[in-house]
Amino acid sequence: MPFATTHILVAIILVELYRDYFVKNNKKFPRYYILIAAIGAIIPDLDFALYYILYFFGFSLEQIHRTFLHTLFIPLILFLIGIFFWKLEIKHKQFAKKHITLPTTFFILSAMSLLHLILDFTLAGSVMPLYPFSNYTIEINLIEFFPLAWQETILPVLDAVLLLLWIFWMEFKLKINNYF
Repeated sequence: MPFATTHILVAIILVELYRDYFVKNNKKFPRYYILIAAIGAIIPDLDFALYYILYFFGFSLEQIHRTFLHTLFIPLILFLIGIFFWKLEIKHKQFAKKHITLPTTFFILSAMSLLHLILDFTLAGSVMPLYPFSNYTIEINLIEFFPLAWQETILPVLDAVLLLLWIFWMEFKLKINNYF
């Protein structure tokens, strides 16, 4: 399964690219949304925290991980909350000062939790998108197509490549050295 680093970096990179090439406006899409995207990208793996609690009651990791939080219901619920805030025009004073809106926040959380599921079933493993109503499983598992000797190293190498891409982006596109 992809590591948390993979989920976070893919989310950060995609949102940064979207922000830079489509929105092009810091006030309409502040950098805070990148942090929100990183948080959204690991929402499905919050089931690990649940596992650490339920372990003492005899539950195994397989019974907890990739069940309830790895379904389409989580992105759908977050999306519906975003629509709710949007339709009722609910605002948060502290967020508004930073040009953050509640609907956009929940839309990003929704999209990034969906991205997490896509990465999980695409790279390694499977997802039951309609659990607990169905045990139907989606699995592409691209890691299986690599030579067996490579399979253990592909995900750490992917993390390294993504991290380097992000660092280069920060340096050459955002001129991060100007902050120091």
